[in-house]
Amino acid sequence: MSHVQYVDELVKEYLLFRGFSQTLRAFDNELKAEKEKGFRVDKIVDQLMQYIYTFDLVSLRELWGHLDTRMFCRLENYFVPSVRKLENSVLKMYLINAAVNNKQERIRDFFAKMTPELQGHSEWKEWFAFPFTKNPEDNPIYSVYFSKQWQDTMLVSLHNFLAMIFQCMPQPTLLTIDEDTNKLKRLQEENETLKQCLAESNKIDNISDVNPGSTPQHPPIMDDFYIIAQESPLLENPKTLRSLIKNIGGGSSPILNRKSLSSTKKSDLDTTVTKRTCTKGRVNSLSKGDVAKRSMSCDSRLTRKRDFPIDTTIERKAKDKIDSNYILLSQEEYTEHKTSIIQCKSNTSGSYVATGDADGVIKVWTPIPSPKTVATFTSTTANSNKAVTSLDWISKNERYFLHGDNNGSIQLHDTRDCKTLWEIQHEGSRVVSLTCSPLDSTFICSITDSNESKLLLYDVKTRKLERTLPMDGNLTALCSVFNHNSQLLITGLSNGNLLIHDLRRNEIIDNFTCHSSPVIDIELINDYTNICILSEDGKLCQRSLNQTGKTIWEAKIKIEKNAVHGKMFTFDQSGNHMLLCTQTGGNIYKMPPGAQAKILELGGHKGTLCCDWSTANQSGTCITGGAEGNCRVSTLLSP
Repeated sequence: MSHVQYVDELVKEYLLFRGFSQTLRAFDNELKAEKEKGFRVDKIVDQLMQYIYTFDLVSLRELWGHLDTRMFCRLENYFVPSVRKLENSVLKMYLINAAVNNKQERIRDFFAKMTPELQGHSEWKEWFAFPFTKNPEDNPIYSVYFSKQWQDTMLVSLHNFLAMIFQCMPQPTLLTIDEDTNKLKRLQEENETLKQCLAESNKIDNISDVNPGSTPQHPPIMDDFYIIAQESPLLENPKTLRSLIKNIGGGSSPILNRKSLSSTKKSDLDTTVTKRTCTKGRVNSLSKGDVAKRSMSCDSRLTRKRDFPIDTTIERKAKDKIDSNYILLSQEEYTEHKTSIIQCKSNTSGSYVATGDADGVIKVWTPIPSPKTVATFTSTTANSNKAVTSLDWISKNERYFLHGDNNGSIQLHDTRDCKTLWEIQHEGSRVVSLTCSPLDSTFICSITDSNESKLLLYDVKTRKLERTLPMDGNLTALCSVFNHNSQLLITGLSNGNLLIHDLRRNEIIDNFTCHSSPVIDIELINDYTNICILSEDGKLCQRSLNQTGKTIWEAKIKIEKNAVHGKMFTFDQSGNHMLLCTQTGGNIYKMPPGAQAKILELGGHKGTLCCDWSTANQSGTCITGGAEGNCRVSTLLSP
């Protein structure tokens, strides 16, 4: 059910195109009143908890009754006990919340309304004494329900149960349109790959037939990289690219440690040639004669190659170095900006990069194979101070991204139609940071003015402010990051502290000191239990979220003074390597960073203000934005 909101937008677009304005209005009204929340489990659970926290028993019963009528009643009979147990748990949580907040009248009202339904159920037999029990949290009958462990377990069980039901529900054709489109695209790509594979085989056969007695001219190794890049199975099943390179041609390269023909059996050689020709069984698409010719051509090439000497010592050292470090394949420059680049961010697939500068100009461009502009967005404000201060892509739809600027403006942009869809204006304020949720269509923004600072949670689709997050004192939230399931928000503050919010309960669960100066950048490491924090004075450290007083390591770096920065560091997919902005460009370090841990200098800048590392493909792409207005695109081969 992850495409429900997307299909809703398609229906709206179609109705608007057809001019069905009354139908569109009715559709919008029903969407606003729908209780399934677009089949978003987190929204349904949040709504149930909201009714519990506000003691709205009537709405709580209505929503559960709707879910029961709409979905639960259609389940198999063996699901009924689970549904009833979850329903009783929700009602008990309502009573526990009322008791914790000393709302005795709500407890009495609950039993006055619910007694006809609960009477005769053995599970509720002892609960009718609940209103008359003093200190129920100390009573062994009720004490377990007051524990945080029981409440968290209940919420997780409810969340998983609803998710399982939504996943198993039969879907209409419209909801599978995206899946069908992707399947058709994969088939087309596979067809093109087979054509290229066949053409490459015929090309080599022709060379052998025309000049059989001469030594064939071998293509450079980058041609082999190009052939690998065309193989769609590598994108679907990303094996280590280096191991596949070793199989190209069967070999004798002293750098990539190809095996000598003298130690390779003929059967192994034929297997290698077959893999080189068409991977994953695609040899079946060629005729037997083509396969035989291809193998003979490669055999002759390999026979001539085996006479070259191999220095095993050099080979071993080179192999050890390659296996431990990234290799820089190429670098390109993107020079469309006129002023300092403050923000740069790749979308999830790495196909587009959005960069924002100090003049309020945002460029959307493709980094591979060479930088090319796709769309340009410019701030419409008359104020001269219109720098792009924050930028992030919508996680579930790579077509859209958000940006905030110095004038308090937040805008949603459509990269396909090259237009701005909506704008939220905070007069007299400045947007400090903006972070999109990795799971749903919400985002967090920090705004500040001369009097106060706020941390706000907005819904992307409705543009409505859902809530204002609590803050400790009049501090400014300079940067934020969601955890993996969007339940927690970690925020860096202007006093050097880290603030952790529980978004389900809308409360602060931790606030601890990390630095003595403002925290300007934070990043969760891939295990989600550790976080790296960078302060304004250049101190970088890693802290444990489980043991907030424990510092794992610390380092000192030089950063541009009195400059507006974007993302100053980021990690590769494994979390073992860090891309860090320095005064001369981006550097890649093996964790933890330090003078001895530096493995690659990307260079290219006179002051680096932002960076991003896209690891969507096997070859990672590093983007660095400089104070001079250029972006450097570095394509890496991962270890």
